[in-house]
Amino acid sequence: MLWTNFPKRLQSALKGLCCLARSGGTMQSQQVANRIGVSKAETAKVLQLLTWGGFVTSRRGSKGGFQLAAGAGQVTMGEVINFFLSKYQAASDGDCPVIRILRETSAPCQEAFGRLRLLDIAKLYGSGKVKRTTIPGCSPEGPSKKTFKQAV
Repeated sequence: MLWTNFPKRLQSALKGLCCLARSGGTMQSQQVANRIGVSKAETAKVLQLLTWGGFVTSRRGSKGGFQLAAGAGQVTMGEVINFFLSKYQAASDGDCPVIRILRETSAPCQEAFGRLRLLDIAKLYGSGKVKRTTIPGCSPEGPSKKTFKQAV
């Protein structure tokens, strides 16, 4: 599946998971919303979806909140992305050469990103250290001319 454009809700989910991973404990929905810069209502919806997906657990009450269901080292970006993208039906691109080339040249980076654990992202989140070279398997030079010529 080609990840050309993440839905806003998926972006919020990834930010929320990173926030929970960095906190190391339980956070209330409002706290997560404030830290990730997303409305309280949208954050509540995202956290509910993450609960249904098995990525977070929730507890009601004044001392309740949300926390990761598994350790940050056990959740991959690919699992979260695939869960959210399974809710959206991808439009058929037919046999468009532009989309085919995009798919073939971006696949290695997408696969590498999908293997990253939440822990890996949480360590870099907000540190300003995230660069294309940070993702193993994603070349800083981009696709080679040979790859491009083969795709055409």
